[in-house]
Amino acid sequence: MYFHFRYYLALSLLSSICHAATIVSFVQTKTDINVEKRDLEIDLNRIAVNFTQSSLSNQNLYTAFSDSNLRGNSQLSTQFFLTLNVNYYANRFVIFNSLISEYGFTQIKQNNNSFITNKNLDKILFSTDYTQRVWDFDFGFESFELGPYIKLSYQTEFQPTINIGRRHIINYLGGVKLFDGKYIKSLYLDLFAEHDLNRATQFSGGGYELGLSAEYKLNSGVKFLYSMNFKQYFFNSSESKIKPSYQFLIEARMEANLFKSFSMSPNLRYYVLKAENIDIAASNLLVGVSINFGKVILPPSKPLKDYDFSN
Repeated sequence: MYFHFRYYLALSLLSSICHAATIVSFVQTKTDINVEKRDLEIDLNRIAVNFTQSSLSNQNLYTAFSDSNLRGNSQLSTQFFLTLNVNYYANRFVIFNSLISEYGFTQIKQNNNSFITNKNLDKILFSTDYTQRVWDFDFGFESFELGPYIKLSYQTEFQPTINIGRRHIINYLGGVKLFDGKYIKSLYLDLFAEHDLNRATQFSGGGYELGLSAEYKLNSGVKFLYSMNFKQYFFNSSESKIKPSYQFLIEARMEANLFKSFSMSPNLRYYVLKAENIDIAASNLLVGVSINFGKVILPPSKPLKDYDFSN
């Protein structure tokens, strides 16, 4: 059943992009770029503590993958999140740099009053992205920029996994994306290659990736945030000890402002991993409530327009 789902997902996003292209003639388009953002932007996007109920299935079949999304047991657990963006807006390009870290654990108290702690999230991700600013679209109700991009990222862990060690995943990709919209913060399609320096996995592979990040403000104090990422692997090297077929991640939360930069939100996070040589996919569903802090430390500058320098 999932095979129909993954192709439907790919086709639906691709058809959306193609449909947008057919209505370009009815939209105010500019061969220039958005002039509202220039220079350095530092965005402490999110620091969060999340309390969730974790429900895993078939994770024992995927221990060789050392995938941090599929660790632990179905228990009440705690996660910590950090997202920091440091971006530079030039006249014809943008450099997006980000640091994303996630760490979560489940602590189980046994009958003898001892504790068992299982790690259920563990990721440190550094990425840098060069995006060409080619077109600026204005639909009236929505506006965004469009351009090709290339990206390099490195992912590792806080704690190494027993019998496998610490993952060192290098990912390099290129594609096209919409970005910096009012509602659509990012919509991208790319081809990627991935390599893990960990000798226990010896993984090398590649494929295509689809992703979406969106935001909608219900009112001045409440906003809905949604993100989705789908990776389909075209090939895995013959030396790879693990052979993923696809990965799917969806995250959604409703943030309600508490005080200044603090907010509270119910969260949903669902992750699926399917291997070529394993019949059943593994999944991790997290549902919980988090306390968040986010603040733009340094907003990008706006160029001077229609200024009279004679004064």
